[in-house]
Parts: sequence; C-alpha cells; structure tokens
Amino acid sequence: MFTGSLPPTPPREQLMDRYWSHVVNCSSCNAAYKALNALAASLQVFSFALVAVVAATKQGMISMAARNTLVVAAVLCFVGSKWLSHFIYKTFRYHGYNHVS
Repeated sequence: MFTGSLPPTPPREQLMDRYWSHVVNCSSCNAAYKALNALAASLQVFSFALVAVVAATKQGMISMAARNTLVVAAVLCFVGSKWLSHFIYKTFRYHGYNHVS
C-alpha cells in the first residue's frame, strides 16, 4: 500500500559518486582509473627520488645548472602528480553540479 511518503534522499556525495555507480563496473574506466592513479604515484616517487639525488650529491659532483634542472624537474613532477590526483577525483570519483553556472 502506498503511503505517499518517499524514502529519504541520500547525501549529495552518494548521489554524485561516479566511482561506485559506474567506474567499478566499466572495464575501460576502471583501467583508466588504475593507470592514472599509478601514473600519479609514479610522479610523486620520481619527484622524491630527484630530491634525494640532489640532496645526496656533493657540491662539486654535478654542475649548478644540472642541480637546478633536477630541482625544477622534481617540482614539476610533484605539481603534475597533484594536478593529476585532482583530475582523477573530479573525473572518476565525485563531480558536483552547479545549477547556477
């Protein structure tokens, strides 16, 4: 018998969650999700490895230009990994919808 009342609305995060509603079941999206997460983790590891190389080398072992290049590469890898993590989250996890814009 219908009482006229509807079940409570789930939280917004649950309604807009792409991961459990689609990505887990879609082989293409699941593979892309795993590959992009692996790439983001690899960028972070590479970033820290570059910093470790710069820290471990003595002053005269590599030129200042090479040292600066390694530092810039480390920063770019780290920033790239953070951007990629944000991209993965908004693409494969949760994407809010703004009705105003």
